[in-house]
Amino acid sequence: MKHKKLTKKASSNLTHIYLNDKNITQITSIYPTKRILVLYLHNNQISRIEKLNAFTHLTHLYLQWNNIRKVENLDSLKNLKQLYLGYNKITKLENLGNLKKLEQIHIERQLLDGAQRFEFDEECMKSLANHLKVLNIKKLKLTHMTPLEPLWKLEVLLATENNFKSTEDIAPVISALYSLRVLDLQGCLAQKDVHYREKVTAAAVLLDGKMISQSTRNFIKNFQTIKQEKKRRTLAANGEEKAKTADNSKASLESSFSESMSIGGSHFPVASSLFQVSQRRAAAAAACPRIPRKPVIRSPVLLKTMSAHFGDEHQLRGAELKELSENTNGVMLQGKVMKAEVPVFKEKIRVQRKVQSLPSID
Repeated sequence: MKHKKLTKKASSNLTHIYLNDKNITQITSIYPTKRILVLYLHNNQISRIEKLNAFTHLTHLYLQWNNIRKVENLDSLKNLKQLYLGYNKITKLENLGNLKKLEQIHIERQLLDGAQRFEFDEECMKSLANHLKVLNIKKLKLTHMTPLEPLWKLEVLLATENNFKSTEDIAPVISALYSLRVLDLQGCLAQKDVHYREKVTAAAVLLDGKMISQSTRNFIKNFQTIKQEKKRRTLAANGEEKAKTADNSKASLESSFSESMSIGGSHFPVASSLFQVSQRRAAAAAACPRIPRKPVIRSPVLLKTMSAHFGDEHQLRGAELKELSENTNGVMLQGKVMKAEVPVFKEKIRVQRKVQSLPSID
């Protein structure tokens, strides 16, 4: 009788149950109590999550290193805060929408076949957005982080040894995780990207196991802000220039079309517009009538006579200028006698002016 009382007292004060490394294949022989908070079931052969509805006060559940293939039958664990599901055969994170107090999920390194890929249920991620703080997704062969974008309260993201090839696969999602403080991407190809630290450093205090100072984060944030503003202004300027070019081309097309449609108050069809004179050209022709050009002299006899006349005139004019300069100690320039000290144009210039002043032959 005394032994029964001790057993009852011991069971009533029990908060942790250790059933790890027992080769358990099914969860059947656990006697629940109201005070059990932590249940260790790791390193067993369990293939399905079941018969845990009575553990309503459970806060920590360890199920890693088993053969579990699906996350299920956990809706009754309303007080669950930490869930460990690493090293199983789970292909999808799902059925956790009713666990409103869940803060940590560790689902790293699932032992999947080559063709299988790990996935995230969209509705499940949305339901976890308001309370999930730690997510461990190491070694899941993920290629992008898009499903994690709703997790705005996430503070710790452990995603080492995944298949993120560039910062473009992770940067947009990381920038949306406003509460992120710790980010671990060691072993990912994205680390080799030239702009990796520039795009990722501002999002975390602890990056890949190294502390990032607040001044460094502020500097990178300001640099990114300036870069984005410059890009925005460039795009806006290009847009305005394109709009102006489009408006000018449209106006020119409209004006040309209107000119081709109406000439002198009369309207012509578009098909005959190529054979008509534009209104502007017709008005210019009416305002300034064209003056006929003088005929070009092509007679060789007349050309010879003119050249002889020019030679005699040039010789006579040269003699007069020479005589005038000898008598007056000066030079005749444009009908005026200039002193010798005043610089004058060369003889070639005077000859050209003389030729230009000769009367033309009609």
